[in-house]
Amino acid sequence: MILITSAAGQTGTRIIRLLVARGAAVRGFVQSEASADKVRALGAQAFRGDLRDAQALGDAMRGVERLYHIAPTLSFREHEMGRGVVDAAVRAGLRHFVLHGVMAPYLQNINYHFAKELIQWDLYRSGLPYTVMLPTNYMQNVNWTWPTIVERGEWQLPYDPERRLTWVDLDDLAEAAANVLTEPDHAYGTYELCGSNSFLSRVEIARLMSNALGREVRAVKVPVEAYLDACRRMPFFSRMRTEELDQIRAMFTDYDEYGMPAGNAKVLSMLLGRPASSYAQFLQRLAEAWRKGAGAGGSALTHYGLPSLD
Repeated sequence: MILITSAAGQTGTRIIRLLVARGAAVRGFVQSEASADKVRALGAQAFRGDLRDAQALGDAMRGVERLYHIAPTLSFREHEMGRGVVDAAVRAGLRHFVLHGVMAPYLQNINYHFAKELIQWDLYRSGLPYTVMLPTNYMQNVNWTWPTIVERGEWQLPYDPERRLTWVDLDDLAEAAANVLTEPDHAYGTYELCGSNSFLSRVEIARLMSNALGREVRAVKVPVEAYLDACRRMPFFSRMRTEELDQIRAMFTDYDEYGMPAGNAKVLSMLLGRPASSYAQFLQRLAEAWRKGAGAGGSALTHYGLPSLD
């Protein structure tokens, strides 16, 4: 049995879908009944609980051999919850703990980065066989604003469009995670996950968007406070505490000054047994999906309450 935490989000659902297709027994740890329904629809068991509840974690881990831990998005208590999951895994005697971390976890100015570094330390000291996945920025993040990009020809984010960041296709990440969970010999590995030819600025990506859409797209910097105000009006972000939203400001401030010069495609390509996807390949798929009907109102919603083509 494989347990996935935060199982109903865009990462967890992709991993569950692949594991179930391979015949694995999967259990998803979720908070709400709506999330439980989503997990069951994928062919997995659902367990409702709170990651801060040691008893719930123990119950969820009964019969579990392997765990993929995804933290709730932007939670300011991420390290506390992660440490509790590690402790529960030790008590349950799990054979393999896989942590969904983040590229550059050593960024102490961004809580959701450094919290993952602290959980890595907890794993290091736990005695558990573990693997750490360090994905960079998801290419799929552009789904959130894709309708605006298509309609207005502008990609608006609050950081310098000339700064370069690395990017990864979430579908590649999910496939790599499924491989790590079902193949031997991944214990004690720490894997930086990045797409092919994906150390790109938004200006460079906008050119790729222009090619994929057949119309000009410009990358535009907007004020960070205006961006945060827009976030606060969205269902997912409106539930967050001020210090959790502050992480978004800290992240974009860091991107504005430094970009994210971290990661390359070699490790992910090794895990996949093929070249990792490039941003250009991802955009071609996205543009094709949009043309096939999402633009007519068929787009789904991510768990952030923002447009997606999942």
